[in-house]
Amino acid sequence: MPSNRIFTACIISSALLFVTNAYDIGCIYPDTAMEPFNARDETGLWGIDILQREMVETPIVVWTAHGFATCQAMCVHYHDPDVKDPYTNQALPVSLPPFGQNAWSMAICLAQCIPHVAKELGGDVLADYMARGRDVIGFPDLTTPDEHPDIKIATEKYYEEGKSGALLELLAANDYDPYTMGHVAGFYITWFTKNDGWNTDGSLQYSPELDGMVPCTGSCRKFQDTIGYAPVPNPRTFPDLSTDESKYDCTGLCRRWQPLQEGDEVGSLKRQEFVVPHIGRYAHTFLREPTLTLSDPGYDLYNDSLQVIEELRLTAGDQYKKDAVELFDNKLLLRKIIQTAVRLQFPTELSFQDYLLYLYGISMAEHDGVVQAWHEKAKHDLVRPTTVIKHWDSDILNTYSGDITVDGPVQIAARDFEALIRVMPHPEFPSGSSCLCTAYMEFTDIYLLSRFGRTVKDFTSIPRDTQGDTRFMFANMTDLRDHCSESRIWGGIHYRPAVPAGEQICVGLGQLAYDYVVEMKNDSTFGAGGPYYRGDSRPTCGM
Repeated sequence: MPSNRIFTACIISSALLFVTNAYDIGCIYPDTAMEPFNARDETGLWGIDILQREMVETPIVVWTAHGFATCQAMCVHYHDPDVKDPYTNQALPVSLPPFGQNAWSMAICLAQCIPHVAKELGGDVLADYMARGRDVIGFPDLTTPDEHPDIKIATEKYYEEGKSGALLELLAANDYDPYTMGHVAGFYITWFTKNDGWNTDGSLQYSPELDGMVPCTGSCRKFQDTIGYAPVPNPRTFPDLSTDESKYDCTGLCRRWQPLQEGDEVGSLKRQEFVVPHIGRYAHTFLREPTLTLSDPGYDLYNDSLQVIEELRLTAGDQYKKDAVELFDNKLLLRKIIQTAVRLQFPTELSFQDYLLYLYGISMAEHDGVVQAWHEKAKHDLVRPTTVIKHWDSDILNTYSGDITVDGPVQIAARDFEALIRVMPHPEFPSGSSCLCTAYMEFTDIYLLSRFGRTVKDFTSIPRDTQGDTRFMFANMTDLRDHCSESRIWGGIHYRPAVPAGEQICVGLGQLAYDYVVEMKNDSTFGAGGPYYRGDSRPTCGM
């Protein structure tokens, strides 16, 4: 792959020769469009709505959110002479000519880049974003990736073959219009993610015969497994595989993860499959390679399961805990709470550009946190409490009924036991949530304390973030992380040792993400002094 430094230098040298009609951002930014901060936030709200509607699994939510964050960071990079490439962190000596170095151009660019990420989730998702981007956010000139095969061919030709001529001509011919730059960013991101180890497009498959990855030749499924993970035979179903003397013993294969049964309102039943088990081994990381440092927690599965039952008994009569479990299960809404607190408590210190780089940093920490947690999950492959407790069959438990609207515990048979919310389709140890919330806490605190000498404090959620009406107050980011971690115990999702283990493996990602963003920013002032650089004064045509 050619040097990005050479690529951009060539682009700009060409720009100086060919640009004859530098655009006026005040003339191309739609009068009805939201200002940059609100346009970005509305895009984020669309992401929350669409990923919830499509019931996307947590790691794929994180992958998608990182694509959104990369669109934002890439547009800062393309419109600033100092900011580095978010993928490679390579310095670029020059960038877009001065007429494009402002927050408003970046807002158009990122809005146009997002369709490339939306397209990866399907045509309906793309159509949904295009309608919202044009009608709600206010950019009627947004176009789909498929409308620009010339930009796609030119962008991929450069990144795959190092041939920049076609791309240079396109950019010059389009006067480095931010819509065009958004498509270049989007095609670059799509090209990069095809080889990022997630198997996004399903172009790879696992061959049991060859015991390795092979190309998928037909009926390819997105994000499918490339390492051949399979749950061990279940000794509860095949007793001959077990040496346990009673249903309360759990040794050998009994300790390993088993798919749980799930159903919907119309009676469709299915068994889970470990989602993206391969990412811990193969996914690209931005901050550090995933490690395997955790020892087996040595669960006493009988007594530890009794503790899970007791925690759920207490939660059944506690609306605060019920709402907390639901809130902290939704990482997009949790990120929204954190980001809103940052915006509200640093209204003048953060420029639009700084905010986008903050979002890219927290997203990198989140992305690498998922990869780290999944690497450990696949290694330990430990059973969920639900599986263990259900095997007790006719035992009567006083605990959560299975109906979240019921106030207080009831008597149920062990075979009917369920956690408060859906248990995700992956092994129990360690907790991915406590890992991610540790990364959020560490990065946010380091970023804000290093930049401004203080961090967020005394901030709140809003009632729409949960099924109930609880408004959560957080003293600081540590308090939020502690709530997040503890909620996995309140909900009966984890045995207690999984929570500190998740926190442990993600310590350090926040610092690495901060260091990465500082290097990426490269002492840029984001064009300070220009009238529209921050995004907080609307540009006027002809001024």
